Amino acid sequence: MSLEYHNLMEEIVLMNVDSIMEASGVCCCDACKSDVIAYTLNHLPPHYVATNKGRLMVKLQNCELQARADVVAAISEAVHLVADSPRHDRA
Repeated sequence: MSLEYHNLMEEIVLMNVDSIMEASGVCCCDACKSDVIAYTLNHLPPHYVATNKGRLMVKLQNCELQARADVVAAISEAVHLVADSPRHDRA
C-alpha cells in the first residue's frame, strides 16, 4: 500500500501567487516567485489531507474559502520582502 498525502495550502498559494505578484508590480521571474512561495508556505500552517482526487478538490475549495485572507496577507508580505532583497540584480 502506498501512502498518499497532500498539503492543500501549497495548492492554494500556487493558485494565488501569480495574480498577487503581478498586481504588486514586482519582478515575477522564477527565482523571485520561488522565494515568495517558499516564504509564504513557511509562514502559513499546513493543511495535509489523505484522500482521493474528488475529496481533495472539495477540501481544497473549503480550505481556500476559509484561509484566503491569511494566504493573501502572507503572499503580500513575502512579495514585499523578496522585492526589497531579490536574489538578482534589479532591472
